Amino acid sequence: MSRASAAWMGFVASLGCVVCRRAGTQPNGIELHHVAEGSGKRSDFAVAPLCPEHHRGASGFHGQGSRAFCSAYRLPGESEYGLLVWTAEDAARALLARGAL
Repeated sequence: MSRASAAWMGFVASLGCVVCRRAGTQPNGIELHHVAEGSGKRSDFAVAPLCPEHHRGASGFHGQGSRAFCSAYRLPGESEYGLLVWTAEDAARALLARGAL
């Protein structure tokens, strides 16, 4: 892992769960979900922060499967890539709040 990818992943993790944020709830811990199609190569720059429940739990991405998860939480484009949209939105807000944008 490069220093840049480690820094990016740390920043993304600091944003909190993108699903909990939209539901108005507090996440209990953060796991980074690598967004990729099928079993394709994963990039550490294509990650979304999810709490353990929304990542691996019964109501989570890996618990429900991608189609059901994307539909249940109404992700942009009803696609796993919608997690990256939400991550980018939250990253922009965080950077604006810090005066970094």
